[in-house]
Amino acid sequence: MPDAAGSVASPQRSGLMRASACIVAVLLAIATVAFALRAPASFPLHLTLLIAFVAVTWLARRHPLVRAFAIVAVLMTLYQTLAEPGFVIMGRSFDPQLASIDRLLAGGHDPALVAERWLTPRNLEVFSFIYGIFIPYLWLSILLGCIGRPDEERARFVLGLSITYGLAYLGYLFVPSRGPVEYYAFAAPLLGGRFHALVLESVRQTGGNHGAFPSLHVGASAYLCLFDLRRHLLRGLTYLPMVLLIAISTMFLRYHYLIDILAGFAIAFLAAWAAERVRA
Repeated sequence: MPDAAGSVASPQRSGLMRASACIVAVLLAIATVAFALRAPASFPLHLTLLIAFVAVTWLARRHPLVRAFAIVAVLMTLYQTLAEPGFVIMGRSFDPQLASIDRLLAGGHDPALVAERWLTPRNLEVFSFIYGIFIPYLWLSILLGCIGRPDEERARFVLGLSITYGLAYLGYLFVPSRGPVEYYAFAAPLLGGRFHALVLESVRQTGGNHGAFPSLHVGASAYLCLFDLRRHLLRGLTYLPMVLLIAISTMFLRYHYLIDILAGFAIAFLAAWAAERVRA
């Protein structure tokens, strides 16, 4: 069975890519049904996405690279379409519950409020720059993961990515929250420079403060790092400090609770483990 590069597609690789497509299709089906029942304004778009995705992945069943890019395209699209309707589905925000879990984890303290004490205009700019690095890191890793890897390695990479985003999006749908930036009454607003302004504009363009639980900044970057650690140790170790700094930056910029960060790491470890262990 030839793939997009003209090689023969192994049953193992085809099965792994099919599993990734199934994860995304099931996620779309869950969202479509939930929106049909509770958020009808979002139903037509996601029904259309579901039908188009199933059609494209079926037509591309002999072309793993095309199927991989279709999966990535839908996962990135859902980042901007799933989170806000989650508040309509659930009828409320889960910020109070997440903040309570944070206080439990931190021995009665609110980590976001504690972090405020250490924030200065200078390190706000530094953390904003680190937070923004996630975007080029994500897209470059996806591009290299889909094009620059052997065929079966690509299939496993896409499978782990689908698990990471699929689980995170279930959190967006059924545990909707806006993060500390809107929940807490901070002593002062964040006043940064150019990099912080770029972060604020990026958040605005993707729909505002939503999808706090779990942190995809943490989950996706940690998954990419873990996947590389198993294959290119030096590259993975190079990425590791950046992943840890990204996690810290999400709290200093007030976008995530501590539990969001821990959940992001947990999802990343699960996805990386599944990408290695699952057999077609």
